[in-house]
Amino acid sequence: MIERDAAIEIQAHALKAVESLSRALNSSIGKCSAEDFELIKRGVGLSIGDIQMELLEVINAQYPDLDDLKDL
Repeated sequence: MIERDAAIEIQAHALKAVESLSRALNSSIGKCSAEDFELIKRGVGLSIGDIQMELLEVINAQYPDLDDLKDL
């Protein structure tokens, strides 16, 4: 079991990582070839997916009220 305050801190770091990865993708728009953009987009997508499934879902399973996607 993850302590609640640790879960909140882990979640905050994970969400910042997702935000940073999204910015990295946006920074590449128009600054690389279409092929490279697709590789970057895939890498960002896979990374965000891993963060969601391997970190955030572990927290969400223990603390459903912390799920930032529950209202979408």
